[in-house]
Amino acid sequence: MLSAIVKEHQSKQAVRKERQEQKRKEAVQAASNLTQALVDHLNVGVAQAYLNQKKLDAEAKQLQHSATNFAKQTQLWLNLVESFSSSLKEIGDAENWARSIEGDMRTIATALEYSYKASEYNWLLFKNPTNRIQSLDEHASNFFSGLKAPIGRVQDGKAACRANEFNLKSVTGSYNHGMSLTSDEVVLDNN
Repeated sequence: MLSAIVKEHQSKQAVRKERQEQKRKEAVQAASNLTQALVDHLNVGVAQAYLNQKKLDAEAKQLQHSATNFAKQTQLWLNLVESFSSSLKEIGDAENWARSIEGDMRTIATALEYSYKASEYNWLLFKNPTNRIQSLDEHASNFFSGLKAPIGRVQDGKAACRANEFNLKSVTGSYNHGMSLTSDEVVLDNN
């Protein structure tokens, strides 16, 4: 009897140990599942925060890159506008310079034209000395419109001598366009 009670006690104890071991394993598994569920729940938030942080970092880098490019483009535009402005100033300076040169060239052209007309007039006046010349004023009016002062006179109103017989002492007069000579007469000497 005693040995049967001991055996029964030992078999109950073995079953109890087995149940305890089973329950302990179930409790460990449940605790492990709970811990995993809690960690997963926390990790989802952390993982989402980590992903959001990565996205923010990438967007911040892209924004910084875009801002740098914008600053470079803005500087290029400013340089281009400044260059354009200075080019416009240079064009204005060149235009003023061209106007000044144009005015000077017109003055020179006018002076050359009057010089040419005066030399043409003198050449026509003295090329054929056998023709009678009534007066220098009459011929001057053909070449110089607006001649103010009379050019002068030829001795006796004639040019009967040859061109090589004349010595031109001075040719003067006043012209409308601001050109003037120093005296009022053409004086011819017969040799």
